[in-house]
Amino acid sequence: MHLEILLQEQLISRRRLAAFAPGKVLPLMPEIIHCVEVRVNGQLLALGELVQLEDRLGVELHEVYQAWLPVEEG
Repeated sequence: MHLEILLQEQLISRRRLAAFAPGKVLPLMPEIIHCVEVRVNGQLLALGELVQLEDRLGVELHEVYQAWLPVEEG
């Protein structure tokens, strides 16, 4: 299954897209920390927020939509 952690989506102009280059920093909105989407195969599975785990980042889940959880095959 394909798992995605989505921080932010936005529309940008072709001019801004053409300015992408190595070293360029893409600013994110501050509230994205609390609005992380977890998707499985493109479907929304959960909502959460970014948290610091020692030297790594993680996502703490706040809402999980059970209907999208995969059924274990026995």
